[in-house]
Order: sequence, then structure tokens, then C-alpha cells
Amino acid sequence: MIRKCRSCLCWTCLNMCKCMYCKGKVQSCKDYNNFRQISIFDQKIKQSMNILIACEESQRVCIEFRKLGHEAYSCDIELCSGGHPEWHIQADVLPILNGDCSFQTADGTEYRVDGKWDMIIAFPPCTHLAVSGARYFAKKQKDGRQQQGIDFFMEFTYADCKKIAIENPVGVMSSRYRKPDQIIQPYEFGEPERKTTCLWLKGLPKLHPTEIIEPKIIKCASGAIENNWHMETLPLKPKERSKLRSKTFLGIAKAMAEQWGNTNKTLGSKFRSAPRHSWQHYGISKERCRQLTEYIQSGRYASLASQAAHRANKDIAECILLSVTQNKSYDTLEKLWARGEIGRIPYGKTDFYGIRRYFYHLFDLEVRRIGK
Repeated sequence: MIRKCRSCLCWTCLNMCKCMYCKGKVQSCKDYNNFRQISIFDQKIKQSMNILIACEESQRVCIEFRKLGHEAYSCDIELCSGGHPEWHIQADVLPILNGDCSFQTADGTEYRVDGKWDMIIAFPPCTHLAVSGARYFAKKQKDGRQQQGIDFFMEFTYADCKKIAIENPVGVMSSRYRKPDQIIQPYEFGEPERKTTCLWLKGLPKLHPTEIIEPKIIKCASGAIENNWHMETLPLKPKERSKLRSKTFLGIAKAMAEQWGNTNKTLGSKFRSAPRHSWQHYGISKERCRQLTEYIQSGRYASLASQAAHRANKDIAECILLSVTQNKSYDTLEKLWARGEIGRIPYGKTDFYGIRRYFYHLFDLEVRRIGK
């Protein structure tokens, strides 16, 4: 990111202004005025992408792209609940959809985008489009609310951007626009929930599942089967319930960032080649896994554990050891990275645990070799 001084028009770094008035003291420079300019096409200055996350107040997708170093901004008419007003545009998204625009984030900082957005991920409101509200369709078609929802959805399909993803539940857009490119479920991305989600894609690959688990299903006294997230939000007031139900599941947000935002080809290659074999494949039972974990955590076989971790994957050997010795999950390690305590793990959750199982296999071979 480059800031531009309004006084002398010199290009300076993020934290300094070299104009003759403030002599580097940004806070006291009246002419500086927190003005920033994004240079989209200057690749010598910027290696990351400029990404617009439309209709997102939760900032879950925005934050995940930010973790990877991208200039991501959420945009919604609602105030953000993700805790980062400096990354949130609280305004109508349509005026900035095609780039070449100016905007202000919720913290009051002004920005200028020269050129087009590198990627747009949109979550247009589904209130008048989803089949879950089909019983109200006739009334909404008559008063024009459904057509307004369709028109707003279609604005994202017309956007001047090479990479676009539009998310919505099953609804009328499959017939009023076209069939979605992909249908995903949260339980395919490590979230124990079932919520059919459609994706319309342009210039982006389909998302690959990262961790398929069993979804939580609630059986009602009437015999009906309901989704867990649906029942948990049912007691809330309509506006609050709608807001919570529209939030993107964290597992899906992470997958979008890792699979669509990874511009490092080397890391992408490593991501695809990570082992994903099961415990059964390695012949390790639950009891043997607990025994091996005790060996590692005792510190008696520290050298063997270190060798096995580096053989499994030298790039994340320390993260593997940290995960096993201190019982830290992948998500906990991600939080440590966000605080700057460890390096970034260049793998998704499924690949990480696949590598960790491979580490256990190598360690198991070594301890068996010495008769343990």
C-alpha cells in the first residue's frame, strides 16, 4: 500500500511523509489528511490482490484474505461486526463495483482505486430469492421486491472484473439467471452444519472440500429434521436471526482465501501434494496414537520426533511438533500466526492433519525399530 502526500505529491512509505511541512511527522501534518492511493497495476509495488467482498458485514471472508496479505475490503450498508472498520466500506457497493473509484472506510480513511478490482466475492441478499421463502413469492413478485433482488444480484454478473464469485442459497436465480457452477455444504469444510450453498463463478476454480465431517442434525418431536444452525437461531428476533443466518461459515471463508487467494505457485503445488492418508492406512490404532503422543510429549524421544517431523515436511516441522507436544489444533496455530508468534502454515486444515498423520507413521516406525 502506498500513501500519497497532498503537499509535495511525493510517493512515500506507509508511515512517513516527506513534505516540507511535517518533516515526517504524519500525525501533525494537516495536508496529509490520511489520504491513501491503491496502485492496482504497479506490480513492483504490490504483489497482492485488491479484493472487494460485497454485502459482507461479518468480515469473515475479508479477514481470511487479509491474513494472506491481500488488500481486501468488505462492503455493506450495515456496520461491520468483524472488528475491523479500517477494512469496511459502509455504503452502497454498486458505485465502486467496477473500480476506478474513491471510497471511505468506516474509520474515516479515504482511498482511491486506479483500475479494476482483481477479484470480487459477492453475497447479495437472498431474502426475496431463496426457495425457503417460496410461500411469499407471489406477494413479492406482485409488489416488485423479488425483481429488485434479482436486479441487484445481476449487477455482480455485469461487473467489470476477471474474477467473480457470487454466493446465494438455492433459489430463483438458478432459473432467472443460470444454474450455479458449484453447490457446496459447510460440512465439507470442517463445519458440522448442513446449508446448501450455490456459487456462480467467473475466472475462479471450484472450491475443493478441505475436511468432510458429519453434520449435526436436530430431530424434532414432530419427526421433522432440522439443521442445527437453523434451530439455534430460531428464538432470535427476525432481524437478528436473518443477520446471523447470513454469515459465512468460517471453514468456507478459509477455503475461499486459501484456494482463490494463494498467488504463490510453489505453495499451491505443495498444497496439492500433501499426503491425506487415514490412520488405518498407516496401521495406527487409537490406542497406539495415544501411546505415541505420550512418547513425544515426555521428551524422551525428542530427537526421533524432530527427525520424523522434518522427514514428513521440513517446511512445517516445527508447527507439527508444536501441535503434538502442546495439543494445539490447526485453528489454534492459525491464531498464533495471526498474532505473529509463528510462521504461516502454507496448507489447509485437511492437508495439515494429513501431514501430521504421516509424521506419526514415521515416528512409529522409528520407535518400533528401537523396540518400543
